Amino acid sequence: MRRLLSASIATACLVLCCAQAGADTLQLNNYTYGSAGVSVHVNGGATPDTNYSGGAGEFSGVLNGSPFATYCLDLYQTFNWGATYTNYVPTALPAQMAQDLGKLVTKYRAGVDSADKSAAFQLAVWEIEYESGGGGYSLSSGVFTETGNSTARGIAEGWLGDLGTLNTVQVQVLASPTNQDFLLVRAVPEPSSYAMLIGGLGLLAFTARRQRRQPAAQAAARPVGRR
Repeated sequence: MRRLLSASIATACLVLCCAQAGADTLQLNNYTYGSAGVSVHVNGGATPDTNYSGGAGEFSGVLNGSPFATYCLDLYQTFNWGATYTNYVPTALPAQMAQDLGKLVTKYRAGVDSADKSAAFQLAVWEIEYESGGGGYSLSSGVFTETGNSTARGIAEGWLGDLGTLNTVQVQVLASPTNQDFLLVRAVPEPSSYAMLIGGLGLLAFTARRQRRQPAAQAAARPVGRR
């Protein structure tokens, strides 16, 4: 099936064909908190409209040998539980979309602890993606809509209406040319961490300069023997 992709993601998919040697290895095994049923519709515009009725929620598995939890970023392709995929590559999202997804993750993801909240978070992710970011989100109108789970829909719309301004994560798409794409979240180092790194590099440079100068200084200070 074809995916609804922004120009940025579509361009990135061309890069994937040349990046398989450095691709990530992914296996997803189950829902983290169980799933809740949803019924969603994507008004595809230039691509076919898409309807999906089924489970939604956070997925758990392994990425490059480490535990990994994620959400779907693609309703136009599929994946299989327990299958190992080696064609995923982290790819940038459009700036506004990444910013809004980052706010959503920063403010609400830690509070996801049930099937309904997990499905709500998935709905919010899809809404931001398919509406291309930028606010004015509604699961009752626009490109992406949901009609099957009023509980999850209500939670998601509450979050989307109050994303706040804080974003402490880097959000990308873990993209595959043939399988469903997923949300990839990485922590952004605190400013203090950058300061410590810069300070450490400065100390190393100072120490290196001092060590280079010591032999010359010792030679200059060495007493001249009498003849």
